[in-house]
Amino acid sequence: MSFIIIGSLVFDLLGGNPSTEYKQIGPFSGNIMYTLRLSLGDFSFAILNDPNKEDWEQWMFWVAWYSYVIFGTLIFLNFIIAEVSNSYEIVKINLNQLIYKERAGLIAEVEAIMLDSTR
Repeated sequence: MSFIIIGSLVFDLLGGNPSTEYKQIGPFSGNIMYTLRLSLGDFSFAILNDPNKEDWEQWMFWVAWYSYVIFGTLIFLNFIIAEVSNSYEIVKINLNQLIYKERAGLIAEVEAIMLDSTR
């Protein structure tokens, strides 16, 4: 959450979101919602359509946008790797129990076949 708030502050410094989409909730909350949508992949470049923006402001916007997308992707991939590792540990812990259960089932099945064949 702090990553989204910091990103919204950076985009606010580079130029507030000019759309009237978030007019009802205020500029700070609007920037947080814009940054949240950006982190989810909803890219809107309406901020660059402002003719009053200078070249350095547009360059800074692109630098902030690229860094935000890259860091967001790294955080998301780190989360996925942690979840996969956790699932692997759970399977690894329960693997021996599952093997013994399957062996016991196979032994019971073989004994049932042997009892049927001796009758």
